[in-house]
Amino acid sequence: MFEIICRDGLGRIGKLKTAHGVVTTPTLMPVINPADVFISPIEMRKEFGVELMMTNAYLTRCHFGDKATKTKIHGIIGYDGPIMTDSGGYQILRYGDIEVSPEDIVRFQDGIASDIATILDIPTGAHTTREKAEETVRVTLERARQSMKIRSNPDVMWCGPIQGGLFSDLVATSAREMGKLDFQIHAIGSPVEVMEEYRYAELVDLVIAAKQNLPLERPVHLFGAGHPMMLPLAVVMGCDLFDSAAYVLYARDGRYMTSEGTLRLEELSWLPCECPVCTNTTADDLRGLPEDERTKLLARHNLHVSFGELRRIRQAIVEGRLWEHVQVRCRCHPRLLDGFRRLLKNSDFIERFDPVSKPSAFYYSGEESASRPEVVRHVRRLDERYEPPRLSILALLPFGVKAQGLDEPGRTHLVRLIPPFGVVPEELEEVYPLWQFDAPKELDDEQKNVVAESLSRYLQRHGGKYESVVLFNDERMWGEVLVEACGPVNEKLEIRNARP
Repeated sequence: MFEIICRDGLGRIGKLKTAHGVVTTPTLMPVINPADVFISPIEMRKEFGVELMMTNAYLTRCHFGDKATKTKIHGIIGYDGPIMTDSGGYQILRYGDIEVSPEDIVRFQDGIASDIATILDIPTGAHTTREKAEETVRVTLERARQSMKIRSNPDVMWCGPIQGGLFSDLVATSAREMGKLDFQIHAIGSPVEVMEEYRYAELVDLVIAAKQNLPLERPVHLFGAGHPMMLPLAVVMGCDLFDSAAYVLYARDGRYMTSEGTLRLEELSWLPCECPVCTNTTADDLRGLPEDERTKLLARHNLHVSFGELRRIRQAIVEGRLWEHVQVRCRCHPRLLDGFRRLLKNSDFIERFDPVSKPSAFYYSGEESASRPEVVRHVRRLDERYEPPRLSILALLPFGVKAQGLDEPGRTHLVRLIPPFGVVPEELEEVYPLWQFDAPKELDDEQKNVVAESLSRYLQRHGGKYESVVLFNDERMWGEVLVEACGPVNEKLEIRNARP
């Protein structure tokens, strides 16, 4: 039911086959109120390329009752494509309880023939005690097991939510146990409050704890995530599906989405976007429209921005440059940067799934590049698998420096020092991405320190195998950092002044 087409980091492009069509992931599901369809699903599909809609089974049951079972959910909202239904868990998070049993909402979703249905979980939330968090995990798993006994529609795919909130060990347990059950999709629950409070580092902990324990072949849905600003970070963490009503909620509040954050319409002098809404009106004109018309145009803009960002993410995955895209986006807010840096602490895990070669070059885009999976892979393989050739002389050639002639090239092992990879033996330099990379000519301290640490480790391991070591050093560029790193071979070190 889910075919992975292309990967970058934990991000992936996939094809999800449902009863009403194939959906390309990653994708965003605009949330539609079944009793108040603001922009019709048909309009969304034609104008924005929406493939998968989301609506609420509990609200559908409250407003339409038996009619929904007769006309099915596709008849209720007027759409013949794939539809996912939530069960009412969000209402439990907001209001504490709803008037339906877990068993009834499972039967109801079978009856209305949702393409993807969700069990009635108990959201943990971001502000709860460990005792209550444990209870939400236990009850949600009980309901998941019970749902397997009463499902009746083979065309419905089922989503098993993961709970545990900000307690990573509980999230891991929930994911591990839910992953053992017969679900086609999993959703990471309780992130809404975390995202509303810009606690992206904790969101990363939550998502990674789930990803490390879920079956990797199943798509993952991040509940309530729909702002284009944070979609790249969510995708590189391995989330495939997102849902949000923010496009209309923000519009009703006069909020204007961008890929870098949210602006207030009343504060805009210009509309900084290329979508049809923004190229056919002005900020003053938009403010002067009647409320309903203004809200619809703002909602359309918000959808254009969101799906434009998704297209950029997909293209970045295809080109193998998702990491660079995420780095750019995460610079737009300090808390997003916190989240990205937290994610990079999991590079050892991510490296296992990151492709070993990519169509695009590796760009050094700041100190975070030193923790990317490609760098982690190179360092690990150099430490674990590499043995230098049996040559007498080691020549160290730093990035940006030219060798001023090698005395005995036939006896010399040339090792380049390239940030952020560090030691790159000449015989490996054409292996991706060691030659297919680019970095600023002006080195920052992080680049220098990463190279120095790599060189020191290499010389501690292999320095004794060489009779002499020659360092071509440009003091203006590198200072003394490489000389100090050569401490393990100081007694046989020759330093030659070099120039770019």
